[in-house]
Parts: sequence; C-alpha cells; structure tokens
Amino acid sequence: MNTLTATRTPATTRTAPGPKGAPVLGSLGPWRRNTAEFLLGLQRDHGELVRMRLGPMTVHQATSPDSVRRVLVENNANYVRGPLYEQFGVVMGKGLLTTDGEFWRGHRRAVQPVFLKNAVTDIVPNIVEATNEMLDEWEARAARDEPVDLMAEMLRLTLVTLSRSLFAYDIKPDSPALKRIVDDVVEVMFRRGTPSEMLPSWLPTARNRKIANIHQVFDKVVADVRENYARTGEGPLIALMEQAEDPATGEPWTDRQLRDELLTIYLAGHETTAVSLCWTLLSIANHPQVQEELDEEIGRELGGATPDADSAAGLTYTRMVVDESLRMYPPIWIFPRAAVGADTLDGYEIEAGSSILLSPLASHHNPRHWDNPVAFDPYRFTPQAVRERPRMAYFPFGAGPRQCVGNAMALLELRIIVAMINQRFKLNLVPGAALGYGSPVISLRPLRDVMVRLRSREHKPHTVTPVTSDATTASPTGGPTCPHGAGGA
Repeated sequence: MNTLTATRTPATTRTAPGPKGAPVLGSLGPWRRNTAEFLLGLQRDHGELVRMRLGPMTVHQATSPDSVRRVLVENNANYVRGPLYEQFGVVMGKGLLTTDGEFWRGHRRAVQPVFLKNAVTDIVPNIVEATNEMLDEWEARAARDEPVDLMAEMLRLTLVTLSRSLFAYDIKPDSPALKRIVDDVVEVMFRRGTPSEMLPSWLPTARNRKIANIHQVFDKVVADVRENYARTGEGPLIALMEQAEDPATGEPWTDRQLRDELLTIYLAGHETTAVSLCWTLLSIANHPQVQEELDEEIGRELGGATPDADSAAGLTYTRMVVDESLRMYPPIWIFPRAAVGADTLDGYEIEAGSSILLSPLASHHNPRHWDNPVAFDPYRFTPQAVRERPRMAYFPFGAGPRQCVGNAMALLELRIIVAMINQRFKLNLVPGAALGYGSPVISLRPLRDVMVRLRSREHKPHTVTPVTSDATTASPTGGPTCPHGAGGA
C-alpha cells in the first residue's frame, strides 16, 4: 500500500513563476479560449513548474520528468483526484476514474484480471471482426466516392469492439444514438468555469437536462448488459463485476456501484482509443514517407493475412507510429490532482489543498527532452532512443499505481486496426478548413469533423482466423494545424 511520504523541504523553497492573470478570474479567460494553447504557452513562457489561479483555485502545472514521477509514483498517496475531477462524477459516479483510497483499490483489483497482458489477446477475434465489418462498409462507400467522418467511424468501431469483448453484448444497433450521447458526456465532464456548473442539479437548465438524458440512455445500456449476462452467462468483465464484493463490507457490489463502473469502462475505454486512432490515421495520411514505410512493414510481416496477436507483436514500425501519435496527441492530455499535504516539486513549494495539472500534451512537447517536438517522427521510439530518454518524459497512459488499467488492450487494438485499415485503404483528407485541438474537453479530439475519402487497395487481404497467444504538422503555440488534403496519397 502506498503511504504519504514526508514533505521534501530543501534549504529554501520558492513560489513557482506563472501568469499574473485577471482579478478574481485569474487565468480562466485563456483557459477557456484554448486550453491546449494555454498549457503549452505556460511551459514555453514560465518553465516546467508553473503557478496560476483558475478562479478561486491555486493550480500548478508540472511537466518535468522528476515532478511527474514525484506526483504519480514516489508520493502518489499525497495527490488525489481533487476538485477538478468533480465534473467526471456528475456522469460516471463513483468508479475507477473518480475515486481514491481503499474503495478504488478494491474496484481496481476486481476488474484487473481481464486487462492483464496474457488475457487481452482473447479480444483479438472481436477486433478483427468489428474492423472487417467497418472496412466492408467502406468498400461500398469508396465505390460511391463517398467521404466518411473518421472520428465518428473510430468511435463506433471502438465502442462495438469493447462491448463485444468485455461484455459479450452487441451494442452496434444503438451506436449512432450513443455517439451523440458520448459527445454530450465529453462536453459536460470538463470544467470551463461557467456559471451553469455552479447551479444545483435539480434546476432545469440545458446542461442539467443534458446530464439527465445521459443517465437515462446509459441506465438502459447497463440494464441490457446485465440482462444479457443473466441470460447467457457470457462476458468476462461483467462476470467479474457481478461477482465482486465491496472491500469494506464484503457484500456484493450494489446496483449503483456496478452501474458506475460499467459507465466508466464504456466511456473511458472506447473514447480514448478512438481519439488515438483518428490522430494516428491522420498522421499517416499526412506523411507519405511514414505511409510508405508502414506499407512495406505490413506487407513484409503479414504477407496479406489478417493480423493476430503474434503477428501484431512483430509490427515494430507500426508500434513506433502509434507511440509517436500518442506523444503528439495524447488522448487524455490532462491528469488533474490535488495535494493533500504540502510538498516540493522542482524546488518550488506546493501548498496543501492546491491543484496539480500533469499534462502529457505539454510534457510530450517539452523541448528539453524532445528535439523539434512539433514534428512527427516515429524514430523517436526506437529501443535506443527510448532508453536514452527520461522515463517520465512520456506517459500517455499515466504511471504508477493509477496507470490506465486498459493500456495493454488499447495498444494491441491500435496496432491491429491501423494495420488492417492500411491493408485495404489509403485515406485522403477532404479539402477544407484546418483541423486543430484545444477545446476544453476531456479528450484531445479534433475541433472539427474529420472527413476523409477512401482509396481502396487493389488486393483485399485474405482473412484468417486469428490465433491468440499466451499528422500532421503542429503550431508551436497550440494544437496542430492539419490542412485538409495536405499529403496522404
């Protein structure tokens, strides 16, 4: 068990530098206008440990590998979810993402077995099946020269894959409506500092009506998943949840506990993978040399066959492309924490009760550890380059005891889907306005719809039954600008 360690107190402590901000509001204005640009600018203008005010809250952004390690690993018991996570609970309730202490540890232990590396290979047939279903639909759309909304397609694909893999439940018929609901979830879970966030939940505001609708839709999904398990006895994760016990009482999980955990897995599990897929495919399309090297490896390693767990492990360049995409566009780009007790990070005082922002986006663009950080370069992730870099310069899934429980599953899914799409299609961005990111939402989604045209390859790979085994250029001050139609043959 992790215990809170004593405060590190050097001979002298200092208050970290940072923006002065406006009276009362502090830096809420630039935070609201473009959160990503604001956080990247803090690092550029003030350094790796920055102090600011967001309304009444004192907040520190920490981006050095040492401070990230201190918060997530060395003294993680001192840094809890805190007030910046309160909005998550509005939708997800008390689940893995929103809780701390023994409650969180008990729930983590209950679901952990299905996410272990030797267990996640069981989902490969579901990844392959759902991806082939999507690609078959794309063949018809390519024949009609009909563009597709890439973000919407990836959300649908990852939602179907997750639901079939973990719950043995086919959510596909409901996915269009759920996509709209997930968009609403993403919107309401991120604090913007608006007056409507402060109003009581019983007031019939537009925001509260949206939250009520989210609960209504997902309550039905949870009921359907549980009914399906009661009827079939299938679904590895729902089986663990139905059999789990409360660590404090020894009683089975309540209906509310099970619902909250199901919602957490559904929402966090598919949204982040979909965002990663979207940015990875955009980066490949916008870099012909990356596309060429990817094609060569996929052809050499797979020989026209559908990837399985073993062959996916041999796609080393594909893995490097995925890793670089996760560096450039980490899907969860802000990890908020609150300091229980005082501490010192990078020689600066951290007051008890203040909030900490760890931003993989800012850390992954830190020029002290990444040469030309706005360039997309998969060779940053050769084994030698990884060894030479500080461990906490790169943490797309977090680190320490609270590292994302589904990271092994996500990485396997990303490699297989990227390979399968590239076997059958090349993507061309539809000409239009530049893409970017920066809106204050929980995942690093593109700010606009991502419309792509599909160019079908000459030869469709032959499908085999999988055998399981034991960009984009970027602006220096904010999100990437990805001109539609630039590159991507």
